[in-house]
Amino acid sequence: MQVNIKSNIDSLYLKVTKNSSIDETLIVAVSKKKPIEDILKANEFGITNFGENYAQELQLKAEQLDKNIIKWHFIGPIQSNKAKLVATHANWIHSLCREKVIKKINNECIKIGKQINGLIQINISNEESKDGIDPKELMDYANLINSLEKINLKGIMVLPKIMEDEAETNKIMNECKQIHNKLLSKYPEATFLSMGTTSDFEIALKNGSNLIRIGELIFGKRVK
Repeated sequence: MQVNIKSNIDSLYLKVTKNSSIDETLIVAVSKKKPIEDILKANEFGITNFGENYAQELQLKAEQLDKNIIKWHFIGPIQSNKAKLVATHANWIHSLCREKVIKKINNECIKIGKQINGLIQINISNEESKDGIDPKELMDYANLINSLEKINLKGIMVLPKIMEDEAETNKIMNECKQIHNKLLSKYPEATFLSMGTTSDFEIALKNGSNLIRIGELIFGKRVK
């Protein structure tokens, strides 16, 4: 079954407009395991930010596409031995949560003379299956990143636990918003709350998210 990427993007824009009270929401199209052709098609219809989970896949795609047109977001866990690849090819990193890797990313960016935008990943529900720092550690990590030369602190990224009860989901997402507000009180340039994927972006937008990561809703289901 062929996926109509244009129709999917048009539908997504309508849903974003309906659910968000914010003037501008950054949409990151999650393109992992998707071919270059799909990325180009999405770009043709206005998507310029794309998210990848794997360093080598990011490298492969970034080397084939115009870096002046496509902005790459690394959204997966970063292994220390992949820090150089990620630093070289990503414009944004959503998964900053380990001091050693953060410093290594900064050092790699110094070597190539590059600034990179970073989000601190927070594990809001303390799930063992997810990366991220404890919310109590937020300001320590923010201060660390702020002290580094080449990483621009842009906000936080959270993957809230999917709850059957919408009220519980709202409660968790509101906690995320309050955590972001705490960061903003000291670092007003850290304006992004990255929260919401295909399954929960509408409720995330209602709770203050201004950066969403959308895969299947744009590109269709991934072939495993």
